[in-house]
Amino acid sequence: MKRKFFLKRMWSFVIVMLIPALLLVAVTTYMTLTTQMRRISESNARDIDAVQTNISLVLNSVVTQNSYLTGMTRTNMVMQKALRREALSYTDAIYLRNVVASLNSMTSAYDYVDSVLIYMDGFDRALTSTGLTNLTDEDYNGWYSIYRQMPEKERICIAPLVVNEGMASERRQLVVCSRMVTMQGCVAVRLNVEHLQRMFAALQQNEDQSMYLVDSEGSLLAAAGRTDVADDVQAAMARSIAQGGERETWARLGGRDCLLSWQPYSAPAFYIVATVDRSMIMEGLGERLAPLLVMTVVVLAAIIFLAYTNTRRSFDEIDLMLKMFEDAEAGHTIERPRRKVNDEYDVIMNNILMMFLNNTYLNIQLKEKQYRQQNAELTALQLQINPHFLYNTLQTLDMEARKLNDDGRISAVVGYVSDILKYCLTNPQKSVTLREELDYLKKYVEVQHYRFGDRFIIYYEVEDEVLDSEVFRMMLQPVVENSLLHALRGNTRGYMKVRARRIGDCVDIRIIDNGDGMTREELLALRRRITDRNSRSIGLTNLDRRLRLRYPGMNGLRICSIKNFGTSVSFQIPYKKCTQNSTETG
Repeated sequence: MKRKFFLKRMWSFVIVMLIPALLLVAVTTYMTLTTQMRRISESNARDIDAVQTNISLVLNSVVTQNSYLTGMTRTNMVMQKALRREALSYTDAIYLRNVVASLNSMTSAYDYVDSVLIYMDGFDRALTSTGLTNLTDEDYNGWYSIYRQMPEKERICIAPLVVNEGMASERRQLVVCSRMVTMQGCVAVRLNVEHLQRMFAALQQNEDQSMYLVDSEGSLLAAAGRTDVADDVQAAMARSIAQGGERETWARLGGRDCLLSWQPYSAPAFYIVATVDRSMIMEGLGERLAPLLVMTVVVLAAIIFLAYTNTRRSFDEIDLMLKMFEDAEAGHTIERPRRKVNDEYDVIMNNILMMFLNNTYLNIQLKEKQYRQQNAELTALQLQINPHFLYNTLQTLDMEARKLNDDGRISAVVGYVSDILKYCLTNPQKSVTLREELDYLKKYVEVQHYRFGDRFIIYYEVEDEVLDSEVFRMMLQPVVENSLLHALRGNTRGYMKVRARRIGDCVDIRIIDNGDGMTREELLALRRRITDRNSRSIGLTNLDRRLRLRYPGMNGLRICSIKNFGTSVSFQIPYKKCTQNSTETG
C-alpha cells in the first residue's frame, strides 16, 4: 500500500518535471528524423531524376528517329527499296547511310544501348545500327515477338528479354519498341541490363541505397544494390500500384524496414524505384539524444527523492484511512476519527471520508425507496381491472338467467368468467407466455360474443416462433376491448385482427380494427391522454405505463388511425423465451 501511494506521488512529480524533459527529447527526435527523412527523400528524388534523365535521352532518341522516318517520304521510299532488295541509286545509298549513321550514334553515345533497328511490316529484313540484316529466329523470338504483342492503341512499350549467347551463357536485355506513326512498323532499341545496372550503381551514394526498374505490372526489369530483395520490391510495388498509393512509403524488404520512393514513366509505362534502409535515417540520432537522456535520468532521480520524502510523512494517515474504508465496505459502523488534526491534510481527508460515508448511506436509501415505489406502482397498475367489463358480463349473465330455455350457455359464460378472474388475480409479478395470454384473450372474446352476438369477427395471425415468448398478464385485452368498442360503433359488423410476429430481437404485436377511426386532432389528444401519468383512463394509459415500466428504453404504444377507415394499435417487446421460473421485475 505504501508503494502504491509512493508511485502515485511520484507520478504527480513526473507530470510537473519529467514531461517537459521528455517533450524536449521528443521534439529533438522528431526534428532529427524529419531532417534525415527530408534529406533522404531529396537524395532519392535526385537519383530517380538522374536515372529518368538517362533513360529519357534514349527514349527521346527513339521518338526522334520515329519522327524522322515518318516525316521524310524519300527516306521511307529508300528503306522500302532496301528491304525489298532492289538496286539503290547513289543518292538512295547516301540517304540509307545517313539513317544507319543516326542509329549508330545512339549505340556510341550510350554504353548500355546494344543495338537500334528499324522494321517495316511484311519484310524479313530490318535496318540496324550496323546496316541491313536478315531477321533470325532469335529476332523473331525476341524483339519481334514483343512488337507483335503490343496492343493496337499502345505507341511505345518496354519489356525484358533474355538473349542466349551459346555455351549456356545468357545476357539480359530490355527492349523498347516504338510504333511508327504513318507506316506499319516500329523502331526497336535493345538495352544491356548489366550496363544499365552499373549506371544505377554509379548514382548510389552509399550501400544502404538501391535502385530498381519495375514495369507497369510490378515485375522487376533491372536492379542495382540489394538484389536479394527483388521479390519483396516487386510485391511492394504491385501493392502500391494496385492501391494507387503515395509515391513514398515504408515497406518490409528482406526483413528490414526501408523507405521506398518511386516515379512513374508514362510512355512507355514503367517505374523507377529507389529504396533506403531505416538505419540510414537513424544515423546521428544517438549523438544528439545522449545529453538529453542524461538530463532525463537526473530529473527522474530528483523526482524519486521528492516523492519519497513527501510520502513518508503521510503513511500513518493513509493506513488509517484505508482501514476505515475497509470497515465501511464490510458494513461496520464508522465513527468520526478522534485523531488529533496536525495539518490541513488531516482535515481534508477526514471530511472526505465522512462525506463518502454519508453519501453512500443516502444513495442506498434512495435506491431502495425508488425500487419500492416502482414495484408498488407496477403492482397497482397490474391489478386494475376494467369495471365496465365486469358490469357488462354480469348484465349478460342476468339476461341469460331470465331465459328459461337454458342450453348451457350460462354455464359456459360463468366458466369463462371464472377463468378470466383467476388469470387476472394470479400473482401479477409472474410472467406468462404469449400462448397463455392469447388463451385468456380468446375466453374474453367468447364472453363478448355472448354480449354482441355475431356483430364482430376477430382474426389471429400469430407466428409459431413467438408463442413461447415471455409477456406480462392483461397485455392484449385492453387494446382488444378498445378496438371492439370502436369497431362496433356505427357498424353492423366489425372486424379485428390480432397479429404477432418476430422482427429482429423484438416481438411486434399489432391490433387492427375497421372502426370509425380518428381525425388528426383526435389522435393527438388520445396520445397526450395516454402519456399523461395523471390521466384517469385505465385501458390504454394503463397498458402504456406498464410497457414503459417493464421494458425501459422501448417506445410504448404506437397508435395510427384514419377517419372512417379504422385504427391500428401496436407495440414491441424484447423477444425472450419464457422459462418455468421466469418472474417479472420492477
